[in-house]
Amino acid sequence: MPVYLIYLSVFFALPVILLGWWHRRTFRRYKRTLFWCLFFVYTLGGIWDWLSVRTGVWFYDSAPTLGIWLDGLPMEEFIGFYVLGTLLFFLTVQTFLHWLNRP
Repeated sequence: MPVYLIYLSVFFALPVILLGWWHRRTFRRYKRTLFWCLFFVYTLGGIWDWLSVRTGVWFYDSAPTLGIWLDGLPMEEFIGFYVLGTLLFFLTVQTFLHWLNRP
């Protein structure tokens, strides 16, 4: 059973969908910002995760994952923490800025 994917769906995907719908115009306005956020998260975060797994700092149990691995990292890590995590952070900041600019 992919427990990791269920966890990511509930705590990352659902908030991203809700906040993304609320800030749908923001995606169009900040395409370059989102691109650079995802670029740095994928490069730096991916290297950090890969080195941490390779050196034994941490590991991923294969039982609660889908079983699809990319060089030692589960597919859920790329989908959940890199894409959804970055979008959740971006949309949370946008929500905070929206509330600050309210009259």
